[in-house]
Amino acid sequence: MATPPKTTLTAFFLLCQNDAFAKALLYVDVPRYFTWNVSLKEWKRRLQRTPVDGWLGLKADALGRIYTMHVSNFECYCLRMLLNVIQGPINFVNLKTVGGQVLEDFRQACEKLGLLKMTITGMLQWKRLYCVAPLRK
Repeated sequence: MATPPKTTLTAFFLLCQNDAFAKALLYVDVPRYFTWNVSLKEWKRRLQRTPVDGWLGLKADALGRIYTMHVSNFECYCLRMLLNVIQGPINFVNLKTVGGQVLEDFRQACEKLGLLKMTITGMLQWKRLYCVAPLRK
């Protein structure tokens, strides 16, 4: 099996395996404390900004960008949802593991964690607000 190309996400997995502080982070929090080195394709600790108490050499308070995923690509959308709630994942299998059980896909992991229920409720509320409400006068 071929090794997948290095991306910001796969590099985050490596970071979580090797950095104690990163193990406590969500993927969305990484740009606050680390910068992406394009040539090396790895996350590096920030050298400027405000020091983080209790973590020598770690700086914070920077803005970063994490891309969103459209719900039409549902498996990737579920992956993105998991990255918003699981701290310090070390690989894709880790993201699909809930309660010690490795699930088939990210959708099942989201279902097991109750994340899709919130999404469906939110979508129904959105639909009611933006699709039905304007028709009423």
